[in-house]
Amino acid sequence: MSASDKPAFARELDRLEQALNLPDAHLKRCWLDNEVLALWLLDIKAESTRLDTQAIGRFWQQLPFWAFAWAGGRALATWIASHPESVTGKTVLDFGCGSGIVGIAAALAGAKQVWVADLDNNALEIAHINAALNGVEVHPVLPGEWPEVDVLLAADVLYDISSSDDLRRLTAAVPEWLMAESRAVAPDFVSLQCLDTQTTATLPAIGDFDEAVNVDIYCRSEAVTLN
Repeated sequence: MSASDKPAFARELDRLEQALNLPDAHLKRCWLDNEVLALWLLDIKAESTRLDTQAIGRFWQQLPFWAFAWAGGRALATWIASHPESVTGKTVLDFGCGSGIVGIAAALAGAKQVWVADLDNNALEIAHINAALNGVEVHPVLPGEWPEVDVLLAADVLYDISSSDDLRRLTAAVPEWLMAESRAVAPDFVSLQCLDTQTTATLPAIGDFDEAVNVDIYCRSEAVTLN
């Protein structure tokens, strides 16, 4: 089959695989049990690629963050699956969406509309593909055009200090939000209430990414805790 004969999503996946920028890397469809959804994730042949901690450090600036299911995103997606009332019937924004895991979890839980935002256009593209894989729809946010939403969702975004200004403005503007971060990088510009703590790990498990970490799920301190 020629490239032009492939379905559009297959051509998009081919392009994203080329954008991985890692040797012998591919995208593999993976089912995540706890999150009750599937994603296209980075797949590296262990026998041909060795990524130790130092190698990951060298690749850090070019890693395809959108091809991982990060620990914080997994924790928040799992929490939303267990507490669908947090998003059901609401318009939500998945800030720093990466693979789209959190926004997809919200759509599956009954969110009325899901917007996804990320600095990397590849993330917006894979979020769209991953949403279709799960039979739901997400909408990309255009740069600087934040939609009016009921709930802000954010996970694993504060490792990058460039995200903090936008996140600060959004947490002030959006009535409700849910955030998943390790306690070490929890934001200090809002009052937090911890709803839950989960132990999970990033997928795929390469190098030191297979280490289980504790992730806290936060909301505004004045919000009512969901049971």
